[in-house]
Amino acid sequence: MRPRESNRQGRHLASFALLLCAEEPTHGLALHRSINKLLPEGLKVDVGNLYRLLREMEARGTLRSEWSTVGSGAARRVYQITPVGLDELADWREDIARRRQAFDLFIQRYDALPARNARALKESAK
Repeated sequence: MRPRESNRQGRHLASFALLLCAEEPTHGLALHRSINKLLPEGLKVDVGNLYRLLREMEARGTLRSEWSTVGSGAARRVYQITPVGLDELADWREDIARRRQAFDLFIQRYDALPARNARALKESAK
């Protein structure tokens, strides 16, 4: 079975939203653009998913927002991380570090497989 990127969209979306809001308060569309610029092609984020998450995060108290009329155009809701959000961001950092160790171990062991075993495993999976 091949991993499907679309099934994993948004798994760590909250971590990226918190990280970018910790770096600088931002509005939803700019946040969407920034996250998609950071992520590889197969992991791009849907703007609707992001806005749902932002509302959920605000309800949880990890983000707060205010309307801004600075600049031209329509008013924009600007999101800023809260102290609760900073705690959650630290939790994400620890979780991602643990997962990274596990993924690094997986890649090392996979790369250590003899080529003929990898081919045989691939053929038997078909």
